[in-house]
Amino acid sequence: MSAGEQPRYGTWIRSSRLRVFAGLCLLALAGCLFAVVSPWFLLFLAPLGIFGYITLILALTAYRLGPRGGDFQRRIHLLVATSLPAPGGSALDVGCGSGSLAVKLAQAHPALTVTGVDSWGDDWEYSSAECARNARIEGVADRVSFQQQCGSALSFPDASFDAVVSCMTFHEIKENADKTDGVLEALRVLRPGGTFVFLDLFGDRSIYPDPGKLCALLGAQPRPLTELMPLPFPLRHPKVLGHAMIVTGTQGNR
Repeated sequence: MSAGEQPRYGTWIRSSRLRVFAGLCLLALAGCLFAVVSPWFLLFLAPLGIFGYITLILALTAYRLGPRGGDFQRRIHLLVATSLPAPGGSALDVGCGSGSLAVKLAQAHPALTVTGVDSWGDDWEYSSAECARNARIEGVADRVSFQQQCGSALSFPDASFDAVVSCMTFHEIKENADKTDGVLEALRVLRPGGTFVFLDLFGDRSIYPDPGKLCALLGAQPRPLTELMPLPFPLRHPKVLGHAMIVTGTQGNR
């Protein structure tokens, strides 16, 4: 790691979203204060409770994912990286965000070259420049590169990579109404015999309503993240990582 510099990875919780709900919570609280004028203002207690609960969950989740609250985002990325049986060759990280998983892949597998792709939309606080900076600081810039691409339509030819990973990305691809399309696209660029590790909200039936179709596509049964890593509150909440599952497989076993 470069002396005097620290990587910036952030968390999966958008600070802009947290600020919005915190602002709504404050507005509802201000409305409640006017109850001294009229008891009708007590109606603001309902939105105060709702927005307050959401703000609490978001804030605690960001804390738990960060270094001071257990560093669970880093630990989850390490789990994905070390679950990949790929000693060498090329790997693709679909939805690389700030580059954390791509960097950890390169660190866990010294003979592996890694490409990270992400759309880096305006509602996320990540960028390709930040990814490149993190890789440089972590000392793996010679084996890790980044490109701006959408996970719904990767520009790589079929069978381009020896390994493909993705962490908490497929359900975020807005272009895909059927979220299994993102999984299928990631598998398209994996060579026959290549390995993959995917972690997503595979247990959420509102996102993946057909578990049989998902298992047939993957050729393996996803395992709940909670079986591999104890998650404290609120990470085990169904709206956070309660439905997160991880799957490891080989192209050609489907």
